[in-house]
Amino acid sequence: MKSLLKVFLLFILLSGNAFAKVKSKDINFPGKYYTKEIKTCSAIPKDKSFSNKSTIDTVNSVVGFDWSAYHEKYSNSILVEHAAITKPIKVMIAGTHMAIGDKNQTNINIAKGLLLEIAKANTLYNSISYEELKKKGKCWKDNNPKAPCWYHEYEFAGQWFGNYMISAVMLKSELNKEEFKIVNNYIKKMYKKFLKPIQFKKNDKGFYAMANGGLSTLVYASWTEDKKLAAKEINHTLKQIDKLFYDDGYINDNSFRGLRGQWYHSYGVDIALGYIYIAELWGANVPKNIHEKLFNSVKVVNLAITDPEKFLERKNPNGLARNRITDPKKATPHTHQMAIAIDTLMEIVTGIKLEHDPIYLRKRKMHTPDGIDDLIGFNPNCIIR
Repeated sequence: MKSLLKVFLLFILLSGNAFAKVKSKDINFPGKYYTKEIKTCSAIPKDKSFSNKSTIDTVNSVVGFDWSAYHEKYSNSILVEHAAITKPIKVMIAGTHMAIGDKNQTNINIAKGLLLEIAKANTLYNSISYEELKKKGKCWKDNNPKAPCWYHEYEFAGQWFGNYMISAVMLKSELNKEEFKIVNNYIKKMYKKFLKPIQFKKNDKGFYAMANGGLSTLVYASWTEDKKLAAKEINHTLKQIDKLFYDDGYINDNSFRGLRGQWYHSYGVDIALGYIYIAELWGANVPKNIHEKLFNSVKVVNLAITDPEKFLERKNPNGLARNRITDPKKATPHTHQMAIAIDTLMEIVTGIKLEHDPIYLRKRKMHTPDGIDDLIGFNPNCIIR
């Protein structure tokens, strides 16, 4: 009798796990990544219109850009000079969003032209590959913040590619057969080099760019209309969030970066909130415990603002992080400024308001004019405006 009971309980457990998984039949691509229909959004500055020559020039500046050489020259383990690639792609998404929202065919055609030029130039394709990365030294070698960090070159190329695909998804219905072929060939090539090698990778620490590549995989799944891939990716990243986000809301690695812990914690929370928003929009049923962890992570964002000393009291269960910052001159005691609408996302996903963070509010003014949060590939304020 006891053995039968054990079998029954095991069946219930396995059935519950199977039911909890997202399946391909659950997935419904909204068509425009974060929304079913792109509308005019007041959160995107009007000067990001492709009617503005400077907007076109900004996007053109990344066409054929040698990110590999630029990164090697200007970046290190603690500092990544990335605006040369991230600003143009944010402006590309913003301008495309505005063109479609305004139903301005002239500007839609300009957006298509830029999308094609980027593809034809094999932009960023010469960046370091994952295989080449294995032959390089690790970041923070000998705990030196100025040591080379080739992983950042790879990571930012992948993040940039994810954002490129978002513009492609938005414009897909506007492409003719030949235009689609050009963009699709480029996407397939970039996917193979920068996304597929880390797809479904089980990370032991940290929640970073585009949900450790998960959001980029979702965009690729949308582009290729591959519901199985989307479901597999969501299941994978939900498990990763469950693993990397502790019950009290702190995040493995992110929250324990010393005097930059607040900065990296809010960075990870912004990305996780964006991911959960997209996953649920696409049809995923996100488990309650994941929501609870995000709820607590959001509270930790606020704790770091209102009581930074209390925030730093939490001990890293993995010991002192190699990449922690101890130099007060390199401290970033504020919410991450590139998470330009984390306050909006917090309220949408968890119902919690962001505490007043004057440094963040001042610093994000440098990035809100770009119109897009490239950490997640959309502007959360466009959901409500």
